[in-house]
Amino acid sequence: MYSASRSIPAVALFLMSCLSATVAFPQAVKFIRHAADPLPLANRPLGRAPCTGDSGSAVPASYAATPATGDVRSPCDTPPVRGPSVNPCHLASLTEIGCPTPRDLVQEELTTMGKTGQKILRARDRVLEILQTENACSAWFREKDSHPADTFRTLSFEVDRHGEEFVQESTDPVDNATIFRNPYVAKVFQGDGRYATITINTNGAFFYPMSVVVQVWKEGVVVSHRGPRPTNVGPYPGDTRKAQVLVLLHEFGHVLDLLPADGNNVEGKSVENTNEVLRFCRAEIESKAKRGALWSSALRPSD
Repeated sequence: MYSASRSIPAVALFLMSCLSATVAFPQAVKFIRHAADPLPLANRPLGRAPCTGDSGSAVPASYAATPATGDVRSPCDTPPVRGPSVNPCHLASLTEIGCPTPRDLVQEELTTMGKTGQKILRARDRVLEILQTENACSAWFREKDSHPADTFRTLSFEVDRHGEEFVQESTDPVDNATIFRNPYVAKVFQGDGRYATITINTNGAFFYPMSVVVQVWKEGVVVSHRGPRPTNVGPYPGDTRKAQVLVLLHEFGHVLDLLPADGNNVEGKSVENTNEVLRFCRAEIESKAKRGALWSSALRPSD
């Protein structure tokens, strides 16, 4: 009986020592692994997000792509600052180096029309020069349009190759006076505004200084043909720079509704309108052009 009572404490002591060793070993293993392995994600301290570049078209702030360094002062958590993209070649800054100038499609089209187009282009350039500078003529057009040169630049041109070509001579039934009616020079729709089209008669005074005279009855029947007669535009001979510039200024007056309609020169309205243009623009028409001196003399008849 005694021996049984001694064996029980011995067994209990043995079991306690084993239990103590079993608990200590896993703790040691866990301590070693905790020191050697990287910290688990749950144990890592929270920090600022790393910076990433913005591949979009917006303009980021200068610090938006700074690499993360772990410094609490790093600005990488700040969202990139976005602003509108800037076009250095906007129309308002055409003087910037490398910026293309806008195409002048009307000029390009006239250039393809040979000698006829060159004559129109020369007069167009002179009118643009007048309208772009401070003078009585441009001030008159500004009464209807604050930017007359810009509007005039939008106008296109056509030529009428089958227009009137003879000077018609007739007799006034009232006072028996002789009347000469020249071929029409140009026409445009009254008050047509921007992008209107001016039609120029290739047989009129814009291109020719003289035309053949035909005598007609009041019914319009041709009686006879006579020799050529000079055709003028106002005080200027046909086919001269001054005449051509006056023609375009006159038609532009109709485009802006600055001049009243004068189709077929009824009651001399066309002559009155021409005199009105001369009242404001004669000095500029007769002044020498400051530009366009490089035109070939072969394309420039004497003024």
